[in-house]
Amino acid sequence: MDFPKTPLAELVVFHPSQEYLDDVKSLLTYVEQELNVRTVVFTTDEARCGIKFRADADYTVLGRKLRKDLARVKKALPNVSSEDVKAYLSTGKITVDGIELAKGDLTATRYVELPTRVEGGPHYETNTNNDVVVLLDVLRRPELEQEGAAREVINRVQRLRKKAGLFATDDIDVYYSGCSAELQQIIEGGMDVIVKVLKRALMDKKELKAEGREVIIEEEQEIGEDKVVLTLVRA
Repeated sequence: MDFPKTPLAELVVFHPSQEYLDDVKSLLTYVEQELNVRTVVFTTDEARCGIKFRADADYTVLGRKLRKDLARVKKALPNVSSEDVKAYLSTGKITVDGIELAKGDLTATRYVELPTRVEGGPHYETNTNNDVVVLLDVLRRPELEQEGAAREVINRVQRLRKKAGLFATDDIDVYYSGCSAELQQIIEGGMDVIVKVLKRALMDKKELKAEGREVIIEEEQEIGEDKVVLTLVRA
């Protein structure tokens, strides 16, 4: 069963400026909701993230300055160490194959050389725009997939409430039926999440005693590749 909104465990955001990170932190709630991640880490610690540096150049521009020496720099540049590129950021000076380069001749890019994946451990993907480096743990975990499915059910219940014209203060019970054994297990396993948001548990429709109960709306909903019938009943 595949759920498009399965939460991910961790997002790491690196930037050398704490002020920049503080600005991003002000959008933390939005970031967590939009990216659907459980933990967001903001850091200026290069060692923690495994930040490295590489040097690039606009060879068309650099060629006008170096002329015949450009070929030597172009060949040697991929072998310049991360430490030397980092020092170039501070000093504005670097020597590549015996040729002195100054500030503006090269572009220093931060990146992360991802470690070999360990079975069951974090599985990061990364991106960078020079100063900002982002690491996202994309490993799919059963407990987070279950939470994602539970939140999909919550989303369908809230849509039904809106469709039925209910207010937040309207007291209702929610019943489910017609789903696979797998989805039923997921609903029951994610009940803590459901109760936290909806303020009440979903109940199997077999428990519904029809006498005297007002069914407000009943509709079949798609949850991932499965389906479930949700029934909203006046409490």
